[in-house]
Amino acid sequence: MHIPETVGWRDENEIIQMKKGMEYAAVAIVINNDRIVIEKRNSTKDDPWSGQFSLPGGHYSKVERTLRETAVRETLEETGLNLNKNSTYMGHFGPFSPGNKPNMEVYAYAFEMEQPTPLVSSKESEYLFWVALSDLVQTNEAIIPAYRTREGLIWGLTARIIERFMLFCK
Repeated sequence: MHIPETVGWRDENEIIQMKKGMEYAAVAIVINNDRIVIEKRNSTKDDPWSGQFSLPGGHYSKVERTLRETAVRETLEETGLNLNKNSTYMGHFGPFSPGNKPNMEVYAYAFEMEQPTPLVSSKESEYLFWVALSDLVQTNEAIIPAYRTREGLIWGLTARIIERFMLFCK
């Protein structure tokens, strides 16, 4: 699989026009060779994505200047990977809206890590793993895009983001 040097927009001075009444979130696609980081979220009643596979990420905080900062912060909190020190920013794309939160816009930020450090799960994650893009098998087990891995089924918003990322890799 060909991993491009840039994906989507690669503006160092990112400006996303945030609309009143909308929620914002960011996820990170962390790449090493042809592998990406996936987390299995803990099962909790307060999390609408409880128990699902996802990319590291989360809600925008008003103390952050950009959604890229959100992706970097959330990735550090959830995986222990410091994208500010150990990666090359490749760009971002979106927005995506989760099916269960139409008033939320999620943007994906891609980072390449030459020498990844060990993954460290947070309280939000049951476990973390690297999966090769070539091992993601698109499946018709769900009505929406989904990918089968050895670990289980990646579906919904995460699958839609991965699907768009794979288009950049062709």
